[in-house]
Amino acid sequence: MLFADDAGPASDIISATTNELAAFPLYDMPVVPTWHRDAMVIIGDAAHATSPSSGQGASMAIEDAIVLAKCLRDCDGIRQAFATYEGLRGNASSRTQRASDRARGTVGRWFRDLLMPLALKLFASPNAHAWLYGYHNDWSERVA
Repeated sequence: MLFADDAGPASDIISATTNELAAFPLYDMPVVPTWHRDAMVIIGDAAHATSPSSGQGASMAIEDAIVLAKCLRDCDGIRQAFATYEGLRGNASSRTQRASDRARGTVGRWFRDLLMPLALKLFASPNAHAWLYGYHNDWSERVA
């Protein structure tokens, strides 16, 4: 069994299940160069799919929806609103995608698994991933 020597409860959990465990390959989605055209705009995974292991898909889609709503409220016309939304969300989604990509590759996983126990002891702090988990969008703040 793959987890026979695991110190945690993995073996017991696997033994207790009646379902077959399956693994599915992960694919990199191509970068979408433009998120809008005419009166159409895409948000969430349609614009910037991240690895499922990042756990950020739904969060980023909700963030996109809030920023898009603010842009539609504050900008002059739909084209300006869509372009502003893409400009505001493009950097945040790219940063999350890069972080997800680094942790997903074979070499990345090897380094992560090797260094994570040490890194957590030495460097973990509530602020370490504040940019990712502490995202805040003030609805009353107007889009420039």
